Amino acid sequence: AMVDERGDPEANSWPVVLASTLGVIASLYTFLVGLALLGDAFVCLGGRKAGGMFDAISNPIAGLMTGVLATVMVQSSSTSTSIVVGLVGAGQMGVKNAIPIIMGANVGTTVTNTLVAMGQVGDGLMLQRAFAGATVHDCFNIL
Repeated sequence: AMVDERGDPEANSWPVVLASTLGVIASLYTFLVGLALLGDAFVCLGGRKAGGMFDAISNPIAGLMTGVLATVMVQSSSTSTSIVVGLVGAGQMGVKNAIPIIMGANVGTTVTNTLVAMGQVGDGLMLQRAFAGATVHDCFNIL
């Protein structure tokens, strides 16, 4: 039998591996069902003609700015990206219009972390650390 670093011989047994694998599969399934429900909700709430309001963002710069603004407003690039993915999945928005918005969401999250870092302006050491963390986050988004 396999023994882990704590000396527990059951830590790597097949029931644990099987349960972990089934947990990952169940989580992925739940995520995909939630994404489908989000798309259906957009169709039900907005109707098929609601996608027309996104025709104005056919300009990529306008789409980028929309993504930045949406992310700064909700303080979460994940939320704004999930909304855009739901709109695309529901057929309310085309992929061509969604790409600049998602790119804008990544830019918007850098604005958000800089604003959070500036909240430490009262303490010089904490401000330096906060900006260092914000810079690392920005570099991660660039990659």
